[in-house]
Amino acid sequence: MKTSTVRKDVVLVVDDSPETLGMLNDTLDQAGVTVLVALEGGQALTIAQSITPDIILLDALMPGMDGFETCRRLKANPDLAPIPVIFMTGLTDTESVVKGFDAGGVDYIAKPIKGDELVARMRVHLTNARLTQSARSALDSAGQYLFAVSSAGELSWATPQAHHLFELAGMTP
Repeated sequence: MKTSTVRKDVVLVVDDSPETLGMLNDTLDQAGVTVLVALEGGQALTIAQSITPDIILLDALMPGMDGFETCRRLKANPDLAPIPVIFMTGLTDTESVVKGFDAGGVDYIAKPIKGDELVARMRVHLTNARLTQSARSALDSAGQYLFAVSSAGELSWATPQAHHLFELAGMTP
């Protein structure tokens, strides 16, 4: 008899609060996802480079490197940039929310976190990320090495093969 294995989504949770980690672990376990945990930004970067998560839940306020800087560093790595990052924090002022989006976050959830709402948001962002990656891969397969730049001339999007060609040319996008 042949058994099929269903791949579980992998979520990296980055938070220094044991209470939040416990609640998120329980919620995400019930949702059928695999949970990786980092207690601070540097640890999150190391884990993400070793075991690429499908999505990242990131606290904004942590000792050492805060969540905003952690997100900027994740997004600076072409291999990690496509991973959706959802900020989760007690900071609800407009300046902090905007700072989260400017750092590269796709969503921003205020604590205390509602488990069902978090899982629903994660599912939407995972679906969108997979559709985007599928389109990028299809363009690569068709030999369409495309990229886009901002009005300031900075690379804002590229297919994986375009990134590779930049690297071969000694240009780090």
